[in-house]
Amino acid sequence: MISKTLVRLLVLLASIAAFAAVAGPAAAAPGAYRVLVVYNSAGPPEELQAQIAAEPGVATVGLFNTDDGPEDPSFAQLFTYDLVVDVPNSSYSNEDGYGNVLAAYLDAGGVLVQFAYDNWDEGSGELNGPAGRFASGGYAPFIPGPNKNQALTLGSFDAAAPLMQNVGALTSTDNTEPGLAPGATLVAEWTNGVKAIAYKGNVVSVSAYAGGEEISGSGNYGRLAVNAVRWLGRQTLTVSNLNPAGGTVTGSGLNCGPTCSAIFNRNTAVGLVAAANPGFAFAGFGNACAGTACNLTMDASKTVSANFYAFGTAKKVKKNKKKGTALLSFGVGGPGVAVLSGKKVKKRSKAATAAKRIKLPVVAKGKALKTLQASGKVKVKVKVAFTPTGGATASFTKKVTLKLLPAD
Repeated sequence: MISKTLVRLLVLLASIAAFAAVAGPAAAAPGAYRVLVVYNSAGPPEELQAQIAAEPGVATVGLFNTDDGPEDPSFAQLFTYDLVVDVPNSSYSNEDGYGNVLAAYLDAGGVLVQFAYDNWDEGSGELNGPAGRFASGGYAPFIPGPNKNQALTLGSFDAAAPLMQNVGALTSTDNTEPGLAPGATLVAEWTNGVKAIAYKGNVVSVSAYAGGEEISGSGNYGRLAVNAVRWLGRQTLTVSNLNPAGGTVTGSGLNCGPTCSAIFNRNTAVGLVAAANPGFAFAGFGNACAGTACNLTMDASKTVSANFYAFGTAKKVKKNKKKGTALLSFGVGGPGVAVLSGKKVKKRSKAATAAKRIKLPVVAKGKALKTLQASGKVKVKVKVAFTPTGGATASFTKKVTLKLLPAD
C-alpha cells in the first residue's frame, strides 16, 4: 500500500514537473503583482491585506486560511502568485509539507515575506514556522527565537535598502526575538537592539506579527512586503530596436522586432546579440548596455536599446581618367569612421559626425600603379568598412576598373 507521505511526494514532484514544462514564468509581469497571504488561528488579516492592496502595481491580494483546509497551500496554488506573505498565529498543520512546497516555490523565483510567528521557537527545538526542505535548506534569514511580545519601536535601519523605501516608522507589540541566519543580511533593528528585518535570497523575515484583523502595532508593513517583491521578485527586460529594418536582437529567448520584453527570475544572467542586415551596420547598445556586447544580471527591471545605421554598396564610381583614379560615394546613417583599403590601392579613411554621404578616392599603388601607367587600365578590388561610434564594423567589397588617358 502506498503511504500518505509518498503520495504527497508524488503530487509535489508532479507539480514541479508541470512548472518546468511552462514556457517562462507563470506569474504576472512586474507592476501587476499577485499576492497570497497565508494565515491561521486568528481573524483574516484585513489591515495588512488593505495595505498591500493599496500599493501601486498590486493586482490582487488573496487569503489562504490553513484552518479551513486543505492543510496548507500546494505548489500549484503558490505558483500562481508573485509574493507569498506568511502571518501565522500558530503552527502549520503540515510543517514539513508546507516547507517543501515553499522551497520549490522559491526555487521557481517566487518571493516570501515571513512575519512572526514564522520565526518563533516554541521551546525544546519545536519550531512554529515551515519545516521540511525550507528549514533544512537554510532559506530563512532568521533563526527562530522566543516569543517576547514586547512594545517595540523601529530603531536603526539601512535607509538605502530597497526594502525600507517609503516604509516609515514601525511599532510592534506582538513579536519574537530571533537570531540572524548564516548568509542573511540584517536591514533593521528595534530600538532595544532586537533584530527586526532581514533578507536572504528571495526571502524576507520580520520579527513583528502583522496578522489579525488589525496589526498589533503601527506602520506600513504592507509596503514593506510589496517592496520585497519589487526588489527580489521577477524582473522585466525591455529591448527597443530603434531601426528594426537594419537588423535583429536575439538572446535568452528574445527575438526582437521594434520592441520586445521578457520576465526573468532575479539575478538571472542574460546575454543579447545584435546582427545587422545587409546594407546596415550595428551602431551599438544603449541604456543598460553599451557598445557591441550586452550581458546583464537581472537584479532589477532594465531597458536596453539597439540601433542600426544604413551603410551599403556604393552605387556611383566617378572616374578621373586624367589622374587614373576613381571616387566612391556611399552613405552612412550616423557618426563613425569609414575606411577604404585593398592590396592594390592606397588606404583612405574619413570620419562622419552625423548621417551623410562619404566620398573616398581609389588610388592604385605598387604593381597595380605600374600596370595602369603602362597599359592605361587596371582592375582593383577595394574593401570599404564602416564602424559606427560605439558599434560594430560592417563592410562591402567592390571591383573598380581604373583608366588613365595617355599623356599628350
